[in-house]
Amino acid sequence: MFWLVRSPLLAAGLLLALVSASQAADERTAADLLPGTVVAYGEVRETKRIIDTVLDHPLAAELKAHPNYQQALATPQYERFQAVVKAVEGKLGIPYRQAVSELVQGGIHIGFDLPTQGVIVLSKAADEKCAAKARDAALELVRAEAQRQGQGDPIKTDDHRDIPLYEIGEARIAVAGPWIIASNKPLLLRLTLNNFLAKDASLSDDDQFKKALASRPQNAAAWGYVDLRLLRDFGVLKKALSQKSDNPAIELIAGGVVGGLPTAPYVTAGVELDATGVRLTAALPSDVKAAAGKREFYLGKDGGGQAPPLLKPSETILSLATYRDFASMWRNAPDLFDEKVNAGIAQAESNLMTIFAGQNFRDDILGNLEPQMQLVVARQKWPQAGVTPAMKLPAVAVVMQMKNPEETTRIFKVTFQSVVGFLNVAGAQNRLAPLDLNMERSKDSLLVAAEYLPPKDEKVRVAAPPNFNASPTIVFVGNKVILSSAKPLALELAAGLDKQPAATPGVNSAIEADNQILQSILADNREPLIAQNMLEQGRDRAAAEKNIDLVLAILKHFDKSSLKLTTDGGKIELALDVRLKQSK
Repeated sequence: MFWLVRSPLLAAGLLLALVSASQAADERTAADLLPGTVVAYGEVRETKRIIDTVLDHPLAAELKAHPNYQQALATPQYERFQAVVKAVEGKLGIPYRQAVSELVQGGIHIGFDLPTQGVIVLSKAADEKCAAKARDAALELVRAEAQRQGQGDPIKTDDHRDIPLYEIGEARIAVAGPWIIASNKPLLLRLTLNNFLAKDASLSDDDQFKKALASRPQNAAAWGYVDLRLLRDFGVLKKALSQKSDNPAIELIAGGVVGGLPTAPYVTAGVELDATGVRLTAALPSDVKAAAGKREFYLGKDGGGQAPPLLKPSETILSLATYRDFASMWRNAPDLFDEKVNAGIAQAESNLMTIFAGQNFRDDILGNLEPQMQLVVARQKWPQAGVTPAMKLPAVAVVMQMKNPEETTRIFKVTFQSVVGFLNVAGAQNRLAPLDLNMERSKDSLLVAAEYLPPKDEKVRVAAPPNFNASPTIVFVGNKVILSSAKPLALELAAGLDKQPAATPGVNSAIEADNQILQSILADNREPLIAQNMLEQGRDRAAAEKNIDLVLAILKHFDKSSLKLTTDGGKIELALDVRLKQSK
């Protein structure tokens, strides 16, 4: 030590080096510790902020105040849980929320290792002392529980390069510095500890992982990554995706995303969370043009399929716009679906030919519609023609574009009239009043509407049967056709067609929902919903009221939600955004 005294500058340099090394160790990420053979990785960051955001939000207080929540607090299971929480608080000397925040201050990280088929979880505590304290408290609680049940010590001990290891059932646990590490595979745990002691090849060295990590949203509360290279190289994806689908609905919803998997090197997902809401994104870097080769009906030619703009009439609950070429999907059904589905399609085509007056459904009907489609669900205003239904249902409308308006208008008009006639025959068997069919033609449009005549009884008019929610209408405006369950919505959409905004490039599908209007329509139907809850769940009125009012109270906290699928920038991305109502 004498040379240190004689050389203060050298001593200061050595001290600085030691401090820097300590800081570097503290700044290491979970990816630095995980072996390079990890193919799936997930993390939850800023855990204290997440806990505070969730538990301190007014929505949480709403749920806690509900009688069902209070009943759950009185169960033996919850009492046992509370006893464990109290014991942990006693051993750590701090309240549970503070304890959780300190134990996962550096986040929670999970990885799946391909060679060992093992899962490993890492939690970075505030410091080494906190991690060790948590380990000792957990081991003591496990031993105490085993003793309470009359069992022996359930914990086996070992070590790896002077780091103590603990085996509890299938789990292996270790504490290394501020890291609390657990795995179901001993080799995976030891490989991770090796990286802690002296960094070897790790996940953070992988160039693809670095690229994926760089795309992580800056404020992501949680983020995940899956490496698809090995699955693709070994043909696992190709084999799985070569199988024909048995579910047309899933193909319509996710077919394009599935089609992008064979060329995708990886997939990522992220969650952004704050007091204003939550946003979830999933991205699949992929050759969209290649994916469109087999699923052109979904992605469009060369992947350029673009959804039309969202329609937003007054009191819109939900608006959807998408690109789906149903004619192309129908034509390519033998390559997309299994024999059972194709048999069903053939049967449907035969039946639909009858409905559409002998027209070929695939070529003459679907083939004469553009792939862009819009759908709207909107709250209805009451009364209409002096009638108010007891159960007030929203109106639904679909807007499509015709390739050959003159020919298609005639086919759709005749088909609509035939369907109304069928509904009148079926309704007569159930003692329903007939629909009165009317036609209105102007210079630029044609409207065909069917409406129920108002009941003569004044009492029935103010609490009419559910069928009075419907006034089926079809409107032809230029090359657009609007099919609506209610005439007022059809008229409003027809009047606003020329005021639509431009479509957003790269958007394949978009959905937007207004939860405040949804809450309003449920509030309009509070009494029928209570009666239905009593009948279906066997509850008394007071219990049914509490359940329905809880749903209404929860929805008050939600504002707008949206879901968007984009296919530009060399990737397929899905984004879900849920906004919360801010208290004034």
